[in-house]
Amino acid sequence: MLFEFGISMLNLVNVKSFSKCNPAEYRIGDECCPMCSPGNRVNRHCTEYTSTSCIPCIGSTYLDTPNGLTACIPCTQCDPGFGLMVKHPCRPSSDTVCEPLEGFYCTDPTKDGCKAAQRHSSCEPGQYVRQKATKSTDTVCDSCTGDTYSDGSFSSCRPHTQCDTMNLKQIKPGTHQSDSECGQETSSPIAAIVSPVLITVLIMVGIGLYFVKKRSESGKPPGHSTKQSRLMKGSLAWV
Repeated sequence: MLFEFGISMLNLVNVKSFSKCNPAEYRIGDECCPMCSPGNRVNRHCTEYTSTSCIPCIGSTYLDTPNGLTACIPCTQCDPGFGLMVKHPCRPSSDTVCEPLEGFYCTDPTKDGCKAAQRHSSCEPGQYVRQKATKSTDTVCDSCTGDTYSDGSFSSCRPHTQCDTMNLKQIKPGTHQSDSECGQETSSPIAAIVSPVLITVLIMVGIGLYFVKKRSESGKPPGHSTKQSRLMKGSLAWV
């Protein structure tokens, strides 16, 4: 009888040692201890006579699930070097949630946030922005075709300016990267050379005629000259 009792007790111990704990417990030795709630860690494990002792996570640490851990987990740091900023700060019961910086998009998404991001791509001259970038997608560019252009920032390619519609001359034709350049009609090179030469000749002819006239006047009789001088003085007096 005593032997049978001993066997029964041994079987009970073995069953306790190898039986599973329920989902809200964790095993320490032969004991199934109650887990600590999220935001708390184990201070002292339970015993046969006492329950688990829990204390809150402090500093930049957290635990986001019921647990039997004796240490909290360090909070994630949102590193600007990886293109990240804080979306939701760390709390005792939840980790930091990161998101891309302005002008970046996420390349390694998580359930609630992002682990790494890259700067948005820029379209090159000759391309237009077919789809704007977001926090989760990069810029999508496409090339201009035909008589259109874009400096890389346009949402669609623009037609080249038609200079003749504005009564202007085309100075430089448009490309896919830049617009046409227009300007006023300019004088021909020949006209630019002939004009000053013609003016110079006219001046010299005028000077020559002046001296010829003076010489012819000096050869006339004195009375004639005096009379002409009086007429000139009279004219000046009227002025």
